[in-house]
Amino acid sequence: MRFTRVEFVFIALGAALGAIVAFAAKAGWVGASSPLPPFVLVLLGLGVVELGVGLATRSSPGSLIAMPARMLAFVVGVGVLALLNGGLG
Repeated sequence: MRFTRVEFVFIALGAALGAIVAFAAKAGWVGASSPLPPFVLVLLGLGVVELGVGLATRSSPGSLIAMPARMLAFVVGVGVLALLNGGLG
């Protein structure tokens, strides 16, 4: 499957969200034992980004980004989070 430019940007945003959450966890703002673990924040952030872009372009949020790109963005985001944080826990 070939990804579009919008999907590549979404995947890069997933990596950026993973880095932001990792730095927030290192700073103590997000704890591993909090009600929302850090990887859930990456997932919620990706959802908010997709909804925001959908509202800005006045299109259905599900029509801009295909499911494989969503899954890859989440995996890349959690991977960056795990690499920078030394694990998920």
